[in-house]
Amino acid sequence: MNAYDVMKLLHPVKTTPKKGVNVQELVKTTFPQKYNDYALFAFDWSDLDGVLDYLYGIRQTLHFDTTEIIKLIESNCEVKK
Repeated sequence: MNAYDVMKLLHPVKTTPKKGVNVQELVKTTFPQKYNDYALFAFDWSDLDGVLDYLYGIRQTLHFDTTEIIKLIESNCEVKK
């Protein structure tokens, strides 16, 4: 178990799409180039928390501009803590 797994256990969050929204398809059609550039096709989109963690991570560490994708995902999801 790594530090990421420990943090997920200590601070569980479950992000789910709003009813009728296919978040992966929405991101793919809205940001097709970034979807490919950031290899978002490789993710398990049933784990939106993992996708968001990745997008936040590459924004912080690699300074990629993922803010608009993050906003799109978050605006089409509900968060349960």
